[in-house]
Amino acid sequence: MDANTLIFGSMAVFSLAIFFYLGRFKASKRQTERDDRIDWSVRKFSIWKILGYSLVLVASIVLILQFL
Repeated sequence: MDANTLIFGSMAVFSLAIFFYLGRFKASKRQTERDDRIDWSVRKFSIWKILGYSLVLVASIVLILQFL
């Protein structure tokens, strides 16, 4: 094993240990039951709108590359 494997392997194990340790704690009621919470059930963009924007973006890139 080289030093690179040891360093990044130990960083990964250390990060996982911190993640699982902090994962035990839960937010307080004051944080979870606020009046100004974000309503995640309402979408700002529909799937069709995102698909349309993506299609326009890809078509624009293709047209720009055709003229270069």
